[in-house]
Amino acid sequence: MYLFSMIILIFFALIGICGVCRGVARALSKPDSENEIILIEPIKQNQENAEYLLRRAAQKVLWMGRHAPDRVIALDCNMDCETKKLCKLVCGDYPFMELCSKEELKERINKIEN
Repeated sequence: MYLFSMIILIFFALIGICGVCRGVARALSKPDSENEIILIEPIKQNQENAEYLLRRAAQKVLWMGRHAPDRVIALDCNMDCETKKLCKLVCGDYPFMELCSKEELKERINKIEN
């Protein structure tokens, strides 16, 4: 019984050490970039899983820590009123998320290119 307990303890200790090493490596490898990283999640008309897609994107950003995108854009791909209302509610829950139309996104890209 003692040997089994020690094996389990060593196993979890190794997992902890790997986690610490991973965290240190990620902290040291963060590029010092002035560029903004944007994650775009296109949402179509009558897309039943729109809330799931946006919350999944938000959780990815929160989980990634320092390597996360700076913004999440819910791209309006001809959404209906109900889907747009839902997307606005979800975007309001996260300060880094916003709803954007195709035209607004094109304008942002044109500003970056100029």
